[in-house]
Amino acid sequence: MRVRIRFEKTGIMRYVGHLDLMRFFQKAVKRAGLPIRYSEGFNPHQIMSFASPLGVGLTSEGEYMDIDIKEEVASANGIVSLNENMVEGLAITSFKYLPDNAEKCMSAVTASSYIVTYKDCKDDACYIENICDLKEKFFDEAASINIVKKTKKGERELDLKPLIYRFNIEVKDGVPVYDLLLSSGSTDNIKPELVIKAFHEYLGLPEFDELSLDIHRVDMFTGEPDNFVSLGDIGDER
Repeated sequence: MRVRIRFEKTGIMRYVGHLDLMRFFQKAVKRAGLPIRYSEGFNPHQIMSFASPLGVGLTSEGEYMDIDIKEEVASANGIVSLNENMVEGLAITSFKYLPDNAEKCMSAVTASSYIVTYKDCKDDACYIENICDLKEKFFDEAASINIVKKTKKGERELDLKPLIYRFNIEVKDGVPVYDLLLSSGSTDNIKPELVIKAFHEYLGLPEFDELSLDIHRVDMFTGEPDNFVSLGDIGDER
């Protein structure tokens, strides 16, 4: 039986990298007494996989982990037993059994949603009064948004427009708050920093500093742009 676990990563845990997070969950699942399955061979390991890794410094309320278990555990009990072994900044929010034909969360992700704002309310972008109108020219009215993206193999030209499924701005207390839905996964994984950087360049602002942003991942989705489904909506509680 395969279970999808949704969890939050906030507070000081934002500074813990993905590999350390994996090691923590391996120990937490064991301490929680969940009947997790192990691989076969000379070096057995827990059958566990994570969806798209979260960058260091980011927070999230929509992280996912799939595990295989040998016998059924009540969903409510699974949440309680895991939360008893969490640390500050990690919280389990759902425990659902997946259908047999469900893709693993690692390969299923096609989009992610984010809320992005500025750590410093005096950031240059906060002084642009008509930033919402400029966003419409940059995104809504644009036929393309061409950038140069750096990859492990070098640089390549990329049109961001078809990979941005939602780009909204709401100004709160003088600070722009971005609501983004972006392509995610193994093929075209678009980071919110890349989108904001392109927007800053369009606005003619000084050199962009990624560390100036406060980025929160809201959820991850599978499916196509006209029919996205949250990874957390797949499966059922028992």
